[in-house]
Amino acid sequence: MDNVLEQSVGQFLALITFFAFPAIQYLLLKWSARREGLPRLGYLPEYGFRLVIRNIPRRRFLKDIKYKVFLRKLVPPSKGSTAYTFYDIEILCKEEFFIFPNSDQTMLSFQLNGAEEGNVIFFVTDKLGNKIQDGISKKGFDKIICDYSATIDNFFDFDVKVEKRVVIESSSLIRMWNETRLGCEKFKAFEVDYILNPGH
Repeated sequence: MDNVLEQSVGQFLALITFFAFPAIQYLLLKWSARREGLPRLGYLPEYGFRLVIRNIPRRRFLKDIKYKVFLRKLVPPSKGSTAYTFYDIEILCKEEFFIFPNSDQTMLSFQLNGAEEGNVIFFVTDKLGNKIQDGISKKGFDKIICDYSATIDNFFDFDVKVEKRVVIESSSLIRMWNETRLGCEKFKAFEVDYILNPGH
């Protein structure tokens, strides 16, 4: 009787371990996902500004990358209303298959041109700093928003994603313009204004 009980308990514990181990791995992966795929904003001499998904330090394999960048203008409430209206101008919307370890993914390249703070113009560029879209006055928008997601490759093939919204206020663009308009000799990092994590 005791042997039967011991076998039953052993089988029960083995069953719990079998299902608990993947569950624990999933929870750990979800927790660590908050630190994966963080954004980085910086200025590269000759090329301009870049906003990237930072992956070099973490060395993860990311897949199914999607990102969208748009400018947002806050339109004051109309008569009889108390809510602001969001007026968005989409700049780009792209997908990439993979980000390999030791690689970053550039989402947005841009330049800030102007003789003074009041007439700074925002230009979307390629990675080499060549302008690929018409310029937009800083007065025409209040913030740059970049939404992106990526799936973290893992042994159990769990559907664990990095999902973030990055916001850069137009006032921060003026500060960045001031700090780089006379040129920089090396890479200069800048902080984004804030990062939102959907679902957290």
